[in-house]
Amino acid sequence: MAKDSIIKIRNVSFTYPDTTSPAINNISFDIKRGSWTSIIGHNGSGKSTIIRLINGLLVPDNKNSPYIEVDGTELTDKTVWNIRDKVGIVFQNPDNQFVGATVADDVAFGLENRGVPRSKMLKIVPEAIKAVGMDDYTNAEPSNLSGGQKQRVAIAGILAIQPKIIILDEATSMLDPSGRSKILQIVHQMKKKDNLTVVFITHDIDEANLADQIIVMNNGGLVDQGNTKEIFSKVKLLKSLGLDVPFASQVKEKLLQSGISIPKEINSEKELINYLCQSNSKK
Repeated sequence: MAKDSIIKIRNVSFTYPDTTSPAINNISFDIKRGSWTSIIGHNGSGKSTIIRLINGLLVPDNKNSPYIEVDGTELTDKTVWNIRDKVGIVFQNPDNQFVGATVADDVAFGLENRGVPRSKMLKIVPEAIKAVGMDDYTNAEPSNLSGGQKQRVAIAGILAIQPKIIILDEATSMLDPSGRSKILQIVHQMKKKDNLTVVFITHDIDEANLADQIIVMNNGGLVDQGNTKEIFSKVKLLKSLGLDVPFASQVKEKLLQSGISIPKEINSEKELINYLCQSNSKK
């Protein structure tokens, strides 16, 4: 197993009660410490189930000697609470996470559960709220906030407990483009500042393309894993799974089919345009 992996999954399967087919079928993968990993796949592919297994909310089927390790600690009944302190999850609908009467109360909730002294909370909570740009709403009721503001508060609650891993489970899917951009910017800033490991479940290919590596899921199985250039170069595979492909990758595929060679390192629209312009100017 790679020593720099903060999450290690080995031979893990999971079957929901009253179903015959496993939601997760004997998967194994590593997530590198400090990386940004996107998990993609159509609905029902097992993406969210993986997250709940990592956090101990679900227990793997007892076959094939399943093994889950988070930050050097094997996930067991005895270590599950320790691991949950290291993993913060932001879900698709932040309303399901709110428990406090005000933004400050909600951000403090996780700290209270962990027995953090009030003197420390009085320092941590305002800092977390400010970090996500919500300091003008400290005493506001979460229910009165916009969708983007609610997700910021949810992220502040995660930030307050200082996890090593932050998981966003379709956390931007209900937001408009501006809201998505702001949330992604906040997460990138948090990652850089605290060397967080980010796991991002998304249907948005442009968001997935921001990652260091991508895990492709289908029908509970791990289909492929690699960096964005490797994964998005496999246009036929992704389309066969019903997944979108970045526009630049689609154009590259068409050019290759036409006999025009494009270097593998060309990955974005800007890079592709520059390369084609330079190639044309040499003729």
